[in-house]
Amino acid sequence: MDNTTEKFDDFLFVTQDTATMANPLEIKTASPFKDLFPVKQNDLEHVMASMKAKGYDNGHPIILWEGHDLTVIDGHTRLAAAQKLLFARIPVILKKFKDEGEALEYAIESQVNRRNLTDAELLNCLTELDKRYKTSEERRASREARTGKSAEQTASLLGVSRAKVERLRTVNDHASDEIKEAVRSGKMSANKAYNATMEERRDDQYETEEELKASRQTALQDSICGLILARLEREMKKYPDIRYTAEEIKAMQQAIFNTVKNGFKPFSMKGN
Repeated sequence: MDNTTEKFDDFLFVTQDTATMANPLEIKTASPFKDLFPVKQNDLEHVMASMKAKGYDNGHPIILWEGHDLTVIDGHTRLAAAQKLLFARIPVILKKFKDEGEALEYAIESQVNRRNLTDAELLNCLTELDKRYKTSEERRASREARTGKSAEQTASLLGVSRAKVERLRTVNDHASDEIKEAVRSGKMSANKAYNATMEERRDDQYETEEELKASRQTALQDSICGLILARLEREMKKYPDIRYTAEEIKAMQQAIFNTVKNGFKPFSMKGN
């Protein structure tokens, strides 16, 4: 086992994947790792309270990237708490990573193993993972791979379904800055952001107001028909012995039409 050491500011680190002690005020944080899971005030106060009562738990060392200014990969909240409490030494582990992508995946996996990620955190993770594709060819290959094995691997890494990854990527690639910010601030869920993004994309396809109006009318009609069919299906399952004649079905259709028509009266054109 290699026991060589290297000097860093006023303390020594053992250059192997084992825990040693470090001055928390000398440890550095940097993007993209500090941006993945921003330190939340409530979490920070909780960790500080625990550290005040019990001291630093040596079973949860800070993970640093060896050879890259000893940047924090995992443990930003614990580090912030230790710094505020002015701890003299805390446990750290130096780890070697072949590149930033491997370090990012390690940081994400460490969090996923502890808890479910929020939609805001998931969007942050996807944003940083996709930044690794520098050229147009890499980005195109990434988009093509998202519907295959790559999407499955990303979903597994993030601990969510492939469908959620694809929806979040649609938001990441096509949503407005306002929608993305709403997700990152916790004001909008991933599903609502996806639906809003798809609505904006559909609306942007039309050059004239008449084209947009026709599209929205079709979408509204399809939505209403879908609701009616779903309700009829539930009715048939609940009362399988009831049979309707052709005349009765026609009467129901007319009644539904009249109900919808009357319901649109409040939305008539201004001035009428």
